[in-house]
Amino acid sequence: MSSWTSTRLNYLLTLGLLIAGCQAIEYIAKCGLRCSQGLQCKSKNITFSNHYSRCRKQPSSMPSKILEDLNIFTVLKCIKEKQCSMFLNVKGTLTLNEHIRGVEICSASVDTLQCLTVKFNKYQKFITQPVLIEYNCFKTSIAEYNSVMIKTIPHYCDVLLMQEHRGEDCTDKDVGQNIPSCRVGKLDYDIDKSTKRLSVRVYDFLENYAYHVRLCLKWFVCEDLGTSSLIAIGDPKNVTLPYSQLLPCLCIEGWSALPDARRSQLCPFTNYTEELWNGLTYNHNLQELSWKSSCPIDVDVNLCWMSESNEDCTDLQDSFHKGQHKVTYSRIEPHPKLCVKFTSDKGFWVRCPFASGYLPAWNMSTAGQLDNLQLTFVTQGKAEFKTALCNRTGPNKCEPIKELIITARTMGVYSAVFNFPSEQCDSDICVQGWRTDIEYSVRIQICDMICKENFTRASPQFLWPMAITAILLIMVTLVIITGYILFTAPQKPYRKVFLHSSQFSTSMDAEVKGISRF
Repeated sequence: MSSWTSTRLNYLLTLGLLIAGCQAIEYIAKCGLRCSQGLQCKSKNITFSNHYSRCRKQPSSMPSKILEDLNIFTVLKCIKEKQCSMFLNVKGTLTLNEHIRGVEICSASVDTLQCLTVKFNKYQKFITQPVLIEYNCFKTSIAEYNSVMIKTIPHYCDVLLMQEHRGEDCTDKDVGQNIPSCRVGKLDYDIDKSTKRLSVRVYDFLENYAYHVRLCLKWFVCEDLGTSSLIAIGDPKNVTLPYSQLLPCLCIEGWSALPDARRSQLCPFTNYTEELWNGLTYNHNLQELSWKSSCPIDVDVNLCWMSESNEDCTDLQDSFHKGQHKVTYSRIEPHPKLCVKFTSDKGFWVRCPFASGYLPAWNMSTAGQLDNLQLTFVTQGKAEFKTALCNRTGPNKCEPIKELIITARTMGVYSAVFNFPSEQCDSDICVQGWRTDIEYSVRIQICDMICKENFTRASPQFLWPMAITAILLIMVTLVIITGYILFTAPQKPYRKVFLHSSQFSTSMDAEVKGISRF
């Protein structure tokens, strides 16, 4: 055969393959072997291939091209409606000569090896002519990779063709509607939060098979939670499954009770992240605070200390971690104000694991004025502290001005006095205290320091009321003194009138004398 004819044949076969790839899958009534018209051939299934056996050297009279084409297609064979199986249809083109008695065709996948020998009878009149061999009985499955090989009998070195083929998956219309394992069923649910139960309904699945339903947590695979149910053939198509937590990776999974059945999966709680942040545990002996997620999630984790008003949580430096599963903090102080902040693309959450059931291991208080400030620490055990004078720039935010180290080496009360310049006194000046003998400590912040010059620094808006008050006090005092003087001074005009009664005058003189003696 001329090179032009061979090239033309290859082109037509390739074009036919591309056209066939765009068409629907072929349905067959039965499978078997077919050769070119007039060529007698018979097949035999074998359990192994002699591919790795010693090959023969090609005779000089043998054409350079013996095997010219190998095409593979998927076909469906059905026993009844929507009950079909998948097979490979293998087509090969061979140029016969007197040195070839037949061919061997093999299909290999990850799990199986299927081989077939084809022997030719009375083929002399076909010598030097291209003949077609077609076999469509190699079993395959959904989306399975197969490596198909065809070679001559006897086997001549380098005289073989090999090609890979991937079977269609359930997204293909013909496969999805007719292969039982593609009909995974559809799931729907209702939730009862008061009883923590899910009512699951199943429809559009194989009626002549039982059906499994379970709850699982989806990681790389869906991990079983031990909550499952089996819908027997003829039973109502709904089940009730109890759950403990609604988590973003909690899924409902269902599949038909047949080997290698595909599974239907429904994960409706992807926005239920609240339960994830409750997985905090504290080890007293190791002083370790750990968080373990029940679901895979990208989240930033850090420690923070809660304000006295419980409205804002200030981040602790050097405590940031990116976590998907577990984060651990060592040398932690179990203080009621120490909290953990979780930040993801869905928002942020703050959890304070020591807010209840834990008493502070230490406290700080202040006394005196800023230029003679006494800091007192009350601690239940040996501890080291650091304090800082800072400038309050916002709620629970204070920029450090000066730091000092204080060490309390025994349990109980420890005090120290510091002299800070009075000119630093301001309504936004605060004192912070925290422990330094552990890795992560909350900060106690005290503001509104007493200043020595508070009165001299009074704002003019307060001077007028004070001046008016002082003037009023002076006027009232003068009125009282004047009244007293007028009341106690001698009243001569009235005394003359009283002299007309000698009896009354004598009585008054006696009273006056008595008062004088007293």
